[in-house]
Amino acid sequence: MLKLYTPEDDSEIYLDKADKSSEPLFSSEVLDTELFYALCQKESRGDIKSGWAERLHRKFRGDVEDGRLVLLSVGHDVLDQAVEVARRCYAQTPPIMLRTLDGIHLGSALAAKCTEIVTTDRRMLQGADLLGLSH
Repeated sequence: MLKLYTPEDDSEIYLDKADKSSEPLFSSEVLDTELFYALCQKESRGDIKSGWAERLHRKFRGDVEDGRLVLLSVGHDVLDQAVEVARRCYAQTPPIMLRTLDGIHLGSALAAKCTEIVTTDRRMLQGADLLGLSH
């Protein structure tokens, strides 16, 4: 999601993909906090101008309010799916070493019955393959 709000080398690819989607984009509600942290880190490193973390975060929240992005609540359904994701990923040889938030994002995708996930994270892509999610 960060690529949609800040310029990165491959941002255009993801902006184009998002623009072509006729459906809203789905993610876990933890993205709200996760994105803000990432924006603050970019601001601290000087990758974005001072004050832009807040500004871009407000834009993100506006996109949520407008329905362009749908954030799924992290309830028992999502957490149960995330536990199942961990079971399946860590049962592989070698195991897919997902981080907790990555598992919650994949669990959110499963709970929402999504068929595709968009990420550049190698471990999440491996998990998506295992779970039958296209990318």
